[in-house]
Amino acid sequence: MKIYVAFVSVFIGGGLGASLRYYMSSVLREQGLMPSKIHWATFVINLFASILLVFVMKWTAGKPHAQLLFATGICGGWSTFSTFSLETVILLQQGKWVEAVSYVLLSVFVSILVVWGIYVKLQLSNSL
Repeated sequence: MKIYVAFVSVFIGGGLGASLRYYMSSVLREQGLMPSKIHWATFVINLFASILLVFVMKWTAGKPHAQLLFATGICGGWSTFSTFSLETVILLQQGKWVEAVSYVLLSVFVSILVVWGIYVKLQLSNSL
């Protein structure tokens, strides 16, 4: 597959996935299903994207172009958490328990610590 075809597939799918994320988040809040609780809307979106990714990976097996468009693009644009979840399951299936647990703990806690550190620093400097 040509690199530009792969790039365009991910680009289009990512745009659709990001738009779907925005739309779902807006609808969940506007319908009062997740009133002012943006983190719960994100949770629901991550859950749906993770479920969809499992089916997409099954459906696109052996179809690299479709996998780039639907899995990497749409599901990735909708929620990178879906990829994180799938990668963790694959590690567990391979019996790499220590690596899987390390991956989860480091991904979650290091990301939170970094964002928190930057957020506090910007808040203290009145840049936020």
